[in-house]
Amino acid sequence: MGGFTSIVPMAASVLQTGQRIAANQSNAQSRIDQTEAARQAELAEIEAREREDATNREEELRRRQATARARQGASGLMAGGSGSASAVLAGYEKAARQDADQSADAAARNRNRINQQAAWREKSLLRSSQDDTVARLNAWFSKRDG
Repeated sequence: MGGFTSIVPMAASVLQTGQRIAANQSNAQSRIDQTEAARQAELAEIEAREREDATNREEELRRRQATARARQGASGLMAGGSGSASAVLAGYEKAARQDADQSADAAARNRNRINQQAAWREKSLLRSSQDDTVARLNAWFSKRDG
């Protein structure tokens, strides 16, 4: 009977430790899922901002080109200045492409930063969960062994 009474507390302790470990791992996974959701939201925000900026650039380019064509039509066409107007239009297009490239580069840097931070947070959470599991198991074995 003495052997049975000593195993019951030990089994209860094992069960309790296992439940704590499972709860901690579940909590870590929940925080990882929250981090992933936040990362996805930030990436979606960057994509939306990038699309909006591209639309604004296109509208600005069209507006500048229309203004340049209107000016050319009013004055330059009479004087035969169509060559300079096309150079101005090409310059506007080049500036718009450069702005788009800079914006794309900035968005890529932001995406990389967000992904790196999320990966670091996930590794950190997993590492702390593993450390907690090992610590709980070591504590349990130490208590069991006396």
